[in-house]
Amino acid sequence: MPRPPAPEVKQVSSAGPSPVLIGAVVLLVVALVGALVLWAVTRQGGMEATGSANALPEGGGIQVGAPVSDDVPQVQLYEDFQCPWCGVLEEAVGDDLAARAEAGEITLTVTMMSFLDGKLGNDSSRRAAGAALCADDEGAFLPYHAAVFAGQPAQEGTGWTDEELLGFGEAAGLTGESLSSFTACVQDGTYDDYVADMQERSNRDGITGTPRLLVNGEQVEDTRLQGLMEGSTDLAELLADGS
Repeated sequence: MPRPPAPEVKQVSSAGPSPVLIGAVVLLVVALVGALVLWAVTRQGGMEATGSANALPEGGGIQVGAPVSDDVPQVQLYEDFQCPWCGVLEEAVGDDLAARAEAGEITLTVTMMSFLDGKLGNDSSRRAAGAALCADDEGAFLPYHAAVFAGQPAQEGTGWTDEELLGFGEAAGLTGESLSSFTACVQDGTYDDYVADMQERSNRDGITGTPRLLVNGEQVEDTRLQGLMEGSTDLAELLADGS
């Protein structure tokens, strides 16, 4: 009886994936690794976040007024927009500090912290600080700063809606294209990274609570700071003394 024919054996290609496919996978992996490295370097301080028009490097805050020199007092203010005592200090001397800065009589640096978000369970400090930076780009940092504190909720922790933070832009005098640019900046969260850098910088500076006021690098004593809030300490005298 004749032997049946052998089954046909199909040839399997040993060429493997095409060079085009391999190249595409390699490029994708390289892109992902590059993005991860960039993110890690940025957050570890290798690349600093970009701040607004008058923002200092490395989360140093917003500087307004006279250029830094030995001829005028250097005033550094650490605040959190949700801090009630910061609101009291702003009401007591905010207009005076702003007027002196705008007249070039002092160099005023304001560092907006956001540590109260964690304590109060919201993100209003971060969002308000970011909006203040957007206002800085439109030349309205101090008016916006004042408007936020003027609109501070009676109950600590209530915070602000996005609409309220945008409304403070109008209260700060922004109109037309400036208001539109400010609104887009806020809605895009443009300065979220710089706001985080300000908090990290404050931590490195040893600032554990707000408000804190420094004059020529020396921290104002709590009793004198309390006096400013109560009206028993004269700001001009404090600035003349240097702390």
